[in-house]
Amino acid sequence: MDESELLFNLFYFLFCMVIIYPPEEFQRLGFTIEQLFARFLGDEYLDFVGYHLRRTSLNLFVHSCLPFSYFLIHRLKFSVFATQEPLEDSELDPDFPMPQEAVAFKTLTWKTAQRFSVLAVLAVPALIFNWHQQNWKRHPINKTLSKYSNSQGSYSAVSRDISTEFRRPDIYKKKLNSISTVIATENWIIKTTLYNVHFAHQSNTALSVAKAETYNISHHDQNDTLQMISIIVRPMRQGVGDFHIRINALEFRNLEDRVRRPISIPSNIQFHRNVIDRFVDVFKAQVALNPLFRSDATTDKCFACMLNEPNTKINKQCADVDRNGVPLAEDACCSNCYCRPMWCVECLARWFAARQTDVDRERWLEQKCTCPMCRAKFCVLDVSYIRETDMTSATQPSGTDVS
Repeated sequence: MDESELLFNLFYFLFCMVIIYPPEEFQRLGFTIEQLFARFLGDEYLDFVGYHLRRTSLNLFVHSCLPFSYFLIHRLKFSVFATQEPLEDSELDPDFPMPQEAVAFKTLTWKTAQRFSVLAVLAVPALIFNWHQQNWKRHPINKTLSKYSNSQGSYSAVSRDISTEFRRPDIYKKKLNSISTVIATENWIIKTTLYNVHFAHQSNTALSVAKAETYNISHHDQNDTLQMISIIVRPMRQGVGDFHIRINALEFRNLEDRVRRPISIPSNIQFHRNVIDRFVDVFKAQVALNPLFRSDATTDKCFACMLNEPNTKINKQCADVDRNGVPLAEDACCSNCYCRPMWCVECLARWFAARQTDVDRERWLEQKCTCPMCRAKFCVLDVSYIRETDMTSATQPSGTDVS
């Protein structure tokens, strides 16, 4: 294999990946199968089921043509296997004693793959034609919908109901990746894939979280993480298979609010259900790095939740400079808070997050807030965990930094 053939193989492989899994840039430019054949597919908003019947069939046909196109272009550009010359004795590799047998095997494999590519181009249109007969009755999508029909074998009424619900403005629709989307309407949970669409009627469906996975996005910041959760959707209707939904944990609350069925979460699975939950964990991690604040023991409860004991104190200890080391203006500087410890760290973190804007979400930890009681301005560097004063240090003044 020469250099030009190797480059061609690499280019065609990347081309296939772009066709099957179109990146976001190609989607924005309109270079996807759905966008290029939009006139043939119709409008998903007007005919949801009909659109996906045509979309899945078109995807299957285009993808089945990719291997055949490769061999056709390769034959026109590199006819290396058409005229294979025998190797000279001087060109034999001493570490490879049977070059002729290897070439014969490679040629046989190549010709077999060619025949399978031709077979795919012939078989897939025949399969799609078979699906199209009797108003797409044999298509896997309509076979699934027929399981939900009250009359045996009829799916038209179910299809119309789904299309009607999809046109309503209050649906939940989230693109999971470049090839699949999850949709939650008033009565249906739907997942679209390349070659099929999964349906589950909410009235008889069980949902449960299967697992949660955490990934570190940045090697420099351990708090910069991404959590993905897998939800199993189990329709109770006979003949309808289960399917999985893998979404960002921060989208869980939006999906949960839209479905009418409860999503069960095993006790051993923990994840951030929204942005606030994630910020609370990051806030706690930063406070743990701050110096401790010595204070007398208290029997009070947190002023906000009335459950936990107060374990934080707002105590000015930041340098009043921005990220570039430039001194802040006087009105932007933090101030001392003289309130006694009244808040647990989780409630204080939620108070802090509630006073921020969504625009600066990525920089919440750098922002400032005011004390819930005295309105003294503080930042996360001014929050310290409390260390109770013991008998040996009772004579020391309160507020001494022990770090």
